[in-house]
Amino acid sequence: MTTPKRIGRANSLIQGLSAEFIAKNVGSPGILITVSRVEMSSAFQETKIFITVWPKDKEREIIRSLESFKKEFYEYMKEHFKIKYMPAFEFKIDRSETARQKIEEILKKNK
Repeated sequence: MTTPKRIGRANSLIQGLSAEFIAKNVGSPGILITVSRVEMSSAFQETKIFITVWPKDKEREIIRSLESFKKEFYEYMKEHFKIKYMPAFEFKIDRSETARQKIEEILKKNK
């Protein structure tokens, strides 16, 4: 059985490596891409990598770009993330950050 501490350490390492890979291979001038969080399944089989993109209208373009680099990303992870079985990776837009910003705006307006 996988411990929560082990999953947490793996998530943290994947987050850092993902950010490095994105900065080197996917980023474009004028576009800010942040790896906001990582969620790995308890069996280490699947990993969701959540990103935020600014400006928002570039989200679709960045996701397409990440999908086209999926094989290179997998190879990069095999080289830098030593694990017996490499999980499948999926990139997703982090909608929780957008929701948090909307809540903050509403709270500021109501003051």
